[in-house]
Amino acid sequence: MKKYILLIAVFFLGLNSYAQIEDTDMEEMVIERISKKNIVEIIEDIKKQTYKNYSGDNAKYTITQEAYLGKTDTLIHINSFYDISMDLKSKKINKVKTSNPKNKEYQKESFFSRYSNNDSPLYWLTEVILRKNINIPELDFLNNINDYQYIRTTEKGITTITFFTEDYYEGFFKYDQKYNLVEIEFYLTKPYPIDHSQVNNGKQLFVKNWILNAEVVRIKFKQDKNGKIYIDRLTAYEEMRDYNFEKYDSKGAVIIKDNNLNFNSSLIIKRQ
Repeated sequence: MKKYILLIAVFFLGLNSYAQIEDTDMEEMVIERISKKNIVEIIEDIKKQTYKNYSGDNAKYTITQEAYLGKTDTLIHINSFYDISMDLKSKKINKVKTSNPKNKEYQKESFFSRYSNNDSPLYWLTEVILRKNINIPELDFLNNINDYQYIRTTEKGITTITFFTEDYYEGFFKYDQKYNLVEIEFYLTKPYPIDHSQVNNGKQLFVKNWILNAEVVRIKFKQDKNGKIYIDRLTAYEEMRDYNFEKYDSKGAVIIKDNNLNFNSSLIIKRQ
């Protein structure tokens, strides 16, 4: 929770600094509300440039992930080196762990051994938080445009678009004069309910639901020697609250039941 509060504090301090610059240096900065038509055009250009100019080459990254049941019960602690390549157009993200004596990976087997692969919370605590955030063009505020309000700030060749919706995310993204992304930051504006279940041949295998109580994401981009952009650093934090899960046998009897579990998970991806 401390990390979540800190990131949000940084975000609001950033907004306050924009307000101060607007008052004192109007010649260098232009702030304006954008029409839906204009923001659609801007986002289309950003997505087009991201697909076109994202480096798909293999690159070395460190991935650090932690997850806790409640506040202190460690379920996952990973700090490992990977080769990662991304083909954003086909939504393919290839992640291969490389051999390194500094690799560390811990999972609490006494907790996760109760589940099979397709019903375990492990997937939501590790893989989902990674893949949904590095698949940049699929981020919500770059697609569900009608749900958001946008304000544009331009200064010294860098444009900042701040966005807000009461139902999902608030944050900003920055891009240069060629529509290359420079930075993205966003957080969840209010808790969000999630339901997930699986059926096989008409029989319910499991049902689960929870509240995504908090989510904070920060992404910084750089350009390589050929001008291609890549993710230099990504940090993400999530809180899952009131996690409920039931798994059934072939006769419909409950064989695993979780009630109102709370999880915290964090992710750091850093280019080497």
